[in-house]
Amino acid sequence: MNIEEIVQVAVLNKYYGKLLTDRQQDILKMYVDNNLSLQEVSEELSISRQAVKDAVDTAIVTLKSTEEKLGFVARDEKIKHILEDKSEKDISMMTRLEIIALLEDI
Repeated sequence: MNIEEIVQVAVLNKYYGKLLTDRQQDILKMYVDNNLSLQEVSEELSISRQAVKDAVDTAIVTLKSTEEKLGFVARDEKIKHILEDKSEKDISMMTRLEIIALLEDI
């Protein structure tokens, strides 16, 4: 995986990681967060390299599929961009209804 894919998986895992099995969470943490190779993870867990690869691939498919269905990461990115376009003064002067109206467009 390249760095962009690693970051994407890490973000998806932050949002949806609890939907994975405990084993998938452990393997993904070792592989993505701890930057271990498939071989290193397999040695650490005493399982085959192929079992690690299968677990990583299945976990990634689950995370991406969940994002496609729920879209929480995309929604939060849109909110982040909207807020970045507004100054702190603009935001502090907005009423609750104005903020709700702004977010409803998402």
